[in-house]
Amino acid sequence: MRVGIHTGPCMSGIIGSKNLRFSLLGDAVVTAADMEKTGTPDYIHASEDIAELLPGEGWEKCKILDRKERGSMQTYLLKVV
Repeated sequence: MRVGIHTGPCMSGIIGSKNLRFSLLGDAVVTAADMEKTGTPDYIHASEDIAELLPGEGWEKCKILDRKERGSMQTYLLKVV
């Protein structure tokens, strides 16, 4: 299992009229999805914002994620027990 987490503003809503679906939209959601895609199995791949919010968790520095619209972002890994 791979997990990607980030924090930031987002928007939610119900899409459709017959077949209703819940959707979450925003840059924070896209960033978390990118973290999950580039993550390592059995680790939580998190942004620097998350690592700063949870400083006592034993984060390991990981790669720098390059995103066109946001620039470079330092990422961190946390081993899942």
